[in-house]
Amino acid sequence: MKNIILSIVLSVMCMSCSSNKYVAANISGDWKIDNVLGIEVNTTEEEVPFISFQKEEARFSGNTGCNNFFGDFEVNENTDAITLSNVGSTKKLCFDMTVEDAIFSALGQVSSVSYDNSKMEFKDNNGQVIMELSPIK
Repeated sequence: MKNIILSIVLSVMCMSCSSNKYVAANISGDWKIDNVLGIEVNTTEEEVPFISFQKEEARFSGNTGCNNFFGDFEVNENTDAITLSNVGSTKKLCFDMTVEDAIFSALGQVSSVSYDNSKMEFKDNNGQVIMELSPIK
């Protein structure tokens, strides 16, 4: 009985470790921003808001639907923690800045990332989902 319980505990621990590495391995690429701070993003616009991660360079870039943005990132290989830093952007004035303002606010709050079934979620310090993303194929 002890061996069965020990096996179950070790299996759960291994799965949780590998899932974090799975997030780090799969962050690279282009991600469409589907929802940010509770705002559903309209994907019928000319410019679809997205974020692109280049893991090898530890850089990210994207577009809010109006302005381009960029910065550095670091993903902890052993936890779900992610740090976004040195965020900058172009400064065009656009007709509706609601989604853009939400994206920049969310980028400043991101502290963890999760990946599940080809969806990625950024969460704040309280574990609340602040941005939902899907891969651009």
